[in-house]
Amino acid sequence: MKTAAKVFIIIGMIFTFYLIVPVIVGAIALSKMKKATSRDELTGIGIVTLLFCNLLGGIFLLCTKDEDYAENQQ
Repeated sequence: MKTAAKVFIIIGMIFTFYLIVPVIVGAIALSKMKKATSRDELTGIGIVTLLFCNLLGGIFLLCTKDEDYAENQQ
């Protein structure tokens, strides 16, 4: 799910490059996904991504599991 969320967020950023808000929201979401250690840290940015960047990317981001972020806990 984490990879699907990244792909759809990047696609949303590419298709809405002429608007500044989706690009900024997508960049913040991707950086938070890289640093997050649990799913709870991404709830807020997941909702913002759902509304402003890409619908599918936000849904996939909200549906991720804590096991997806296990490699960041080290």
